[in-house]
Amino acid sequence: MLFNRHLVFLYVTLAVSVGYFISALSLGAPTSDGGLTPSFFPILVGGAAIVFAGILIVQKLREGADAAATEGPRSYTHLWVGAAIFAYIVAFKPLGYFLSSGLFVFALIVIFSSFEKLVIKAAISAVITGVAYVMFQQLFGVRLPTLWG
Repeated sequence: MLFNRHLVFLYVTLAVSVGYFISALSLGAPTSDGGLTPSFFPILVGGAAIVFAGILIVQKLREGADAAATEGPRSYTHLWVGAAIFAYIVAFKPLGYFLSSGLFVFALIVIFSSFEKLVIKAAISAVITGVAYVMFQQLFGVRLPTLWG
């Protein structure tokens, strides 16, 4: 079988997802006293990541070696996404939720689209970041770090 960089990437994604899920489980039970705990969302995200990575692996295996021979030019999107995730993790605590998350969402939007209409993309990033903040504060009761403390 030919070396398939997409399949390797998916296996690595699956391994990281399993590691994330296991570490999320160590945060405690996802529910307590009839309500959600801060571990609920990380467990949900980890489980979903495992399921989706598994689905993508199965799809890629079904495509077979023929798809590798007909691939177009190389895309480094996965590397840019990995770099954005790393930067987000590093920046989250010192920059706070709003600045780090806003920049992260904006970066992902630009990575998967183009460098056009940046003001609209920045506004969309701000809305997504704001909605997520309200969701974490109100629904999950999770206090997120801010730039000032």
